Amino acid sequence: MFVLLLLLLILISFSAGCITYVSEPELETLPIPTPEDTPLPTPEVTATPTQTPEPLPTPAWGMLRSEFSWTYQNTNHSYSIDVPKTAYQYFKKQDHTKNSNYVRYALSDYDRTYVKEIADVFTAMGAKAGYSEKETIENFIAFVQSLSYTSDMETTGIEEYPRYPLETLVDKGGDCEDVAILIASVLHEMGHGAVLFKLPEHMAVGIAGDEMFEGTYYPYNGTRYYYQETTAKGWGIGDLPKEFTDVSVEVLPLEQRSVMDLEFMAEPDTSTWDAAVYRMVATAKNLGPGTLHGARLEVTVWVGDRVYDNQTFYLDDCREHDSVRVEGKINLPRREQAEISAVLTGGNLHGDVIAETGVFNAP
Repeated sequence: MFVLLLLLLILISFSAGCITYVSEPELETLPIPTPEDTPLPTPEVTATPTQTPEPLPTPAWGMLRSEFSWTYQNTNHSYSIDVPKTAYQYFKKQDHTKNSNYVRYALSDYDRTYVKEIADVFTAMGAKAGYSEKETIENFIAFVQSLSYTSDMETTGIEEYPRYPLETLVDKGGDCEDVAILIASVLHEMGHGAVLFKLPEHMAVGIAGDEMFEGTYYPYNGTRYYYQETTAKGWGIGDLPKEFTDVSVEVLPLEQRSVMDLEFMAEPDTSTWDAAVYRMVATAKNLGPGTLHGARLEVTVWVGDRVYDNQTFYLDDCREHDSVRVEGKINLPRREQAEISAVLTGGNLHGDVIAETGVFNAP
């Protein structure tokens, strides 16, 4: 019975989602040594002071309070944040399953107020304690590493559910991509360069730095981004867990390049003896991050490899989570097989979006 229970636990821990076995480096029983080129400094043995801000009043009705406590450099810290329930519910109702562009969660326009608050709090906390820029970043990382690890399936019933930073704060935890998104988002708001590192079944953060840090880094566009583990306590900037030594790492830069969801339809409008006029409607929803600028929709009628008609529509700016609608008319040949393609391109798109009708005969 014990063996069966153990096997079940093992199977659960290796289900879909992040790798859950990233260990804590200080535990001797787990064979993941700190890389030799990045020795962790030994903290000074001192008394443990406490930095505690003034207690917040009881949260008003409709507010969600999250309280946190952690330790950095033998100092106890605490922090509380109140979030309107409506703001939390707004992010919960967004589609978290459409695509895996994790940057859109890190740079959403709609939780900048709260991300900026966290950045300001930790910057002020560092200034009060006399921390260097490096120590201020390390203190924030210690805060994030103190959050609870929870799998998406356990908390949402969905295999992959990336959280917006505001969700992670209210939920007081998440899995690897959730806390990585939170760290990258706040560092970006602090004005410190950061990227997301996507590994097989795992996600971490890359922190920009040259002389400031030591250890494992990945160069990207002329900048060194030092690896930062997020889901286990004790891992410092530049410390790479042994299990990720020889794996491929994809760098996801923090840029507001909007992901768009495109729907396209065309229906007969009028016709002549040799041509049919179709009315077309395209709706593009901005999944984020940021406002879409300067995009256009290229609608083309193909007869085999030949272009029969082509129309270009320039889109108005479209805010994050809003939609933009395009209507127009396009000509098709009668008694010939044709296909309509609609390509959303240009501007600050994350990538071209294509919708196609398939081949058909115009009536």
